[in-house]
Amino acid sequence: MITPQMADDFMSVNIGAVDAQKLSDISTLELNNSLPKEKRAAYVLEKLKNPLCFRCGDMGIKLEFDDSGPSIQDVLTNFYIRGKSGL
Repeated sequence: MITPQMADDFMSVNIGAVDAQKLSDISTLELNNSLPKEKRAAYVLEKLKNPLCFRCGDMGIKLEFDDSGPSIQDVLTNFYIRGKSGL
């Protein structure tokens, strides 16, 4: 689903140089729990375009990860759970 080139493109975005209004707004993302689990990541990717660089309202956000930290799947799962619960 995500190729190495796509991952490089996701990570290479310079958040300081991006117009936040051109990024996908995560606050409008509605998770589709009716989809099978194996298709949910593709759904999020389709909606956000770049799961590492998006906006929330007017604020541009870029996620970056340390190689010794948790996996992106764990981080994004926790992020979406927290967002859905209002934290």
